[in-house]
Amino acid sequence: MAKHLGNQAVVIGGSMAGLMAARVLADYFARVTILERDHIDGAPTLHKSIPQGHHLHTLLYGGQQVLSSLYPDFTERLHRLGAVRYRAGKEIVWFRPDGKTYSPTSTVREPRDLGFDGYSQSRGLLEYCVRQCTLACPNVQLISGGTVQGLLYENGRVRGVRYTNLDGSHVLPADLVVDAGGRGSHVPRWLTDLGFQAPAETTIGVDFAYASTKFRIPDSYDDPERLLIFFGPPPHFPNGAIMEEIEEHTWHVSLAGRFGNYPPADEEGFLAFAKSLHSSRLYELVKDAERVADIIPYRFPTSVQRHYERLTAFPEGLLVLGDAISSFNPVYGQGMSSAALQVQALRQLLAERTVRSQGLEKVALAFFPKAAEVIATPWTLAANFDLAYPQTRGTRPPNLAESAQYFATLGTLAAEDVELQRLMAEVFNLARPLSVLREEPLRSQVLERQRGQM
Repeated sequence: MAKHLGNQAVVIGGSMAGLMAARVLADYFARVTILERDHIDGAPTLHKSIPQGHHLHTLLYGGQQVLSSLYPDFTERLHRLGAVRYRAGKEIVWFRPDGKTYSPTSTVREPRDLGFDGYSQSRGLLEYCVRQCTLACPNVQLISGGTVQGLLYENGRVRGVRYTNLDGSHVLPADLVVDAGGRGSHVPRWLTDLGFQAPAETTIGVDFAYASTKFRIPDSYDDPERLLIFFGPPPHFPNGAIMEEIEEHTWHVSLAGRFGNYPPADEEGFLAFAKSLHSSRLYELVKDAERVADIIPYRFPTSVQRHYERLTAFPEGLLVLGDAISSFNPVYGQGMSSAALQVQALRQLLAERTVRSQGLEKVALAFFPKAAEVIATPWTLAANFDLAYPQTRGTRPPNLAESAQYFATLGTLAAEDVELQRLMAEVFNLARPLSVLREEPLRSQVLERQRGQM
């Protein structure tokens, strides 16, 4: 594709969001430079600045679809590197207080083929695959160990960045700077320094913590499930766990606790916490298994959404996406897929502007509402679940109880209808927007079932 929009684009942050953004920008700029503050070598390793990197990461189906559109044969590449393929509806299982189920609503008790595959792997392996795919673009370069110190700003427009590395201080001019630097983004401070308004924020105090490690899968294990989820319904079951099979015939296990009851980071405490869960299955599987990694804790106090879509003025030549806009409770595995969908929205916007010869003028103000639309589904799903716990801090929507009842009824109907179960799975996997679950005739079917239960 001809480079219609500019000569140089700079991406702040070389993790998942930044890598995907760079791939999209490569179609519209002669050169794309990724500035990553961590040192990155050629192996599937973790960024030091990603504290949650040791914990279980899930690429939801919606995110997988975007990556497959960005990179030819992406899932096959990922599988060849060691990622474990599993079938949705058959090889994912929930262990609930009332037994083993095949849906998060606990209503489906038998495996069903939902028509798509998922992949499980360590964060390091997934990011390595995406990084290799992105850097295969001849006009994309990665500068690791480069810390951005500030923006170059002149006459109302961002003109590039200032950064430092082992070689000293540097200036990198750019037609567009994209901040994909994560939750710790400096853009709100930079905006106020430049005389702009910082975005308003919505926060939810989830008070959540992980402890994660890895176990060698015993040769005796022959169950078909690849992803095992141990969470009971709120508000009575705040603790839980997730275990998935990843590369090198390994189980990745993340224990999760809330509101001060956090999983310990010593082996005895870790196993005791696993044993205390509402299902004994996880403890039975790992108590005699060989642990092959340290136990790493991680706390996540608040989910944050920055409302860039509400701003009416924003510097030209600057854009923000990924966790720098919205940082979700990681237990739901939405972050990477939300970032991918934001990147997809950016790709569509740049394509439209190229066709219409509109250039980059006010591109951020055009992008932020599209990003907010993408974020609406994962944010609402996560917030409604988190806010079902009375200890969670945050403003509760007035229809919270009605929404919970609506989804409970959807779950009942899904037990009778595999197509509805598939639709719900696509929504939970961010492959469809939440709004489809309230469209007709489904909404009337739900309301009719609720009336019949009165």
